[in-house]
Amino acid sequence: MEHIFNKLGYEISLKKENQTDVAIAMLSINNPDGTPRWIWDAACNKPLFLKFYNVGSQRALLFATAIKLVFMLKLQKLVFKKNTYYLSKTDHKLVNLQTDWALFTGTVGPNNKAILYANQSFYKIATTKNAQTLIHDEHLMLEKVNASSTTFITPKTTQISNDVIQLTDISNNGSRVKNIMSSHLNALTEMYQMENKIIKASAWDQFIHLTTDFKTINDHRIPKNMVRKIDLILQAIPADELVELSLSQGDFTQWNMFEKNGKLSIYDWELAGSNKPKAFDYFHFIIQNGVLVDHKPWKDIYAEIIQSFQGDFAKELFNSDLDELNNYLKWYLLINCMHYLKVYADQPKWHVQIHWLLQVWNEALNTFLVAEKTPRELIIMDLFDAIQNQEYAALKFQDGFPEKLSLQSDIDLVITKEMSDLLIQMLKNHALVSKMTSCKRSFMNTIQVFTHGADILSVDLIWQLKRRNLEILDAEQVISKNEMNNYGVKNASSIDTARYVVMFYILNGAKIPAKYLGYEAAISSSKESIDLIISGYFSNLYKDKAPLQQLIRQYTSNKGFNFIKNTWNYMIDTVKNSKKSNGFVVTFSGVDGAGKSTVIENIAIRIEKQFRRKVVVLRHRPSVLPILSVWTKGKEKAHQDSISSLPRQGKNSSSISSLLRFAYYYCDYLFGQFVIYFKHIAKGHVVIYDRYYFDFINDSKRSNIVLPKSISRFGYHLLLKPKFNFFLFADANIILSRKKELSKETIESLTKEYTQLFHSLQANSHSAVYMPINNIDLETTLNQIIKTVNVD
Repeated sequence: MEHIFNKLGYEISLKKENQTDVAIAMLSINNPDGTPRWIWDAACNKPLFLKFYNVGSQRALLFATAIKLVFMLKLQKLVFKKNTYYLSKTDHKLVNLQTDWALFTGTVGPNNKAILYANQSFYKIATTKNAQTLIHDEHLMLEKVNASSTTFITPKTTQISNDVIQLTDISNNGSRVKNIMSSHLNALTEMYQMENKIIKASAWDQFIHLTTDFKTINDHRIPKNMVRKIDLILQAIPADELVELSLSQGDFTQWNMFEKNGKLSIYDWELAGSNKPKAFDYFHFIIQNGVLVDHKPWKDIYAEIIQSFQGDFAKELFNSDLDELNNYLKWYLLINCMHYLKVYADQPKWHVQIHWLLQVWNEALNTFLVAEKTPRELIIMDLFDAIQNQEYAALKFQDGFPEKLSLQSDIDLVITKEMSDLLIQMLKNHALVSKMTSCKRSFMNTIQVFTHGADILSVDLIWQLKRRNLEILDAEQVISKNEMNNYGVKNASSIDTARYVVMFYILNGAKIPAKYLGYEAAISSSKESIDLIISGYFSNLYKDKAPLQQLIRQYTSNKGFNFIKNTWNYMIDTVKNSKKSNGFVVTFSGVDGAGKSTVIENIAIRIEKQFRRKVVVLRHRPSVLPILSVWTKGKEKAHQDSISSLPRQGKNSSSISSLLRFAYYYCDYLFGQFVIYFKHIAKGHVVIYDRYYFDFINDSKRSNIVLPKSISRFGYHLLLKPKFNFFLFADANIILSRKKELSKETIESLTKEYTQLFHSLQANSHSAVYMPINNIDLETTLNQIIKTVNVD
């Protein structure tokens, strides 16, 4: 504080050193670390320091109202901290502190400057070399802007010294507006018209300078995947790409302006310049306000960017082209991120707002990486960036870039319960997440993330490592011994991983997978009793889990009250888990050659691995009753004939025979559906039918049945409706290139009939899905199915 007053022409101390020293009582409000934030003359009857405060939220309004009430009741000397200082004037006194004044000591960092309000003016006081440059640039820029005719108002400026500039107060009883309005857009349009130019990216000095500085950043706190994203975007920019630059205020935010009668008063021009991409201020206003004031996630901020894109501003700058707007959003993010990542890397201590901004900027960068990364990969990158500066331990995680995790693999993180809640909120609000479900238990939370790309990511957030009612490892110790790999992931140590792998698989009655056998080396030299027993499982010395269970029961965490607590929690978890949602039925229909078998094979794997549900594949019907030929040929011969015979080759033409055959198979559906329900659906399994009852409606000849459709169609009313029904089709020529079992005319006829049936059923259904899918590209088909099969 002393050096700030010194720059104003005063020496200040807590003791009187000269007879000419003047005693002055000051009141202050401190920062959380105890350093003064706002200081003012105790004799001042107005809260002038609120001139520095942004009343942009309900909480801020409440604070400002409380301050005003304190002053109105003249209680400020009782409420705020009071100190008496002694001032002595130097030969270069710049302001008169004998009148009312207030001082803001500034924000910690390389650009720190204090701001004094006195004599109806603001005085910016540079306290660093960077700040000196900034206030000098602001003075020059304001002189330039004030020389132009504009509808917005800017302060008049006077350079008092190298460290101090004076700015007139332009607040004029205006109000701060947090939403971007026509007055903002008009001001931005005017600034664009004042100065703009088109330049190649390779000739853009600021861009080259920021890129060079960005590549020198070496700070473990900077999110590693965010840096990789920026690198990927930079690599994709051609050297001859043209960029339009224009005049920018540089920090166009609600706390740097007032609005009154549709007119904008803008101050704080120290970051202004003509070397930023056009619309920089537009993006900056919405994003900064969304993050720092409204605490919105990126998806809501982006929606506001699109919604506010209108009027003359949109026409003048972008010809109302959304693609062009997005292109300049990319440039805004690059310039802003590279600049501030360097600033933050040089800043010893981070305030919480930095973490908020980094998370939103990081997620915003995903918009420009859809060609390089899938939504699932980008979510994984963001997840690990979000916890990079926290303590956790990933279990059994690959050694490579985190987003390269197999589609069939999930993420197991040992973290604190508080971190778990923050991660869940982050994933829930993520722009690339279409839906998120969670299954919370006493010791962990299992998250399933459904992406807009139809992929699924499963994440286990674990704060107590347990098997049933026994704690197998101390989570805090596992976290404390984590090891960061070269990709920024903090893994559990090799020895903890070896212990966990054995305990997890052996206590679950499973074999240790071959890929984990290498962890035996981690405990080979250990003499701890737990490792000696675990080593026995690696070497197959022990065949059952009894020795391991006996050892674990001796842990303090599994004795006495802890045992009772663990057992109670296990019982509660078991009851809750028993109430989990039922399974469901998925049916696939289509002519031979439509690709059902391949699709079913892939979908079964995805559902089993990603949805964590058991999958049962049935052919055509429940098969509680055998096929009819079993009764005459025997099971083995009937099965062989069924496989070897071509479809639709039956010779039956009798209505009575057909009715009897249909009645037999219908009984299988009618009664078998309840067997399937209690055997599988009620247990949470997913049942997939390769063909279903719809064949009896549209293609009964396939089952050697000749009956009117109305009979089989009526029978469907009495059956439980499968939740998801897909009819796979393709062009007849494509199907014939795969299989030549049916004629082109038959394929086209059946396709038409199935499509009409599915459309008719869908029109009359509010819960089941009947969806025809043109199965041309396998991955597209699988993604569409996964996106539809959205488990509650």
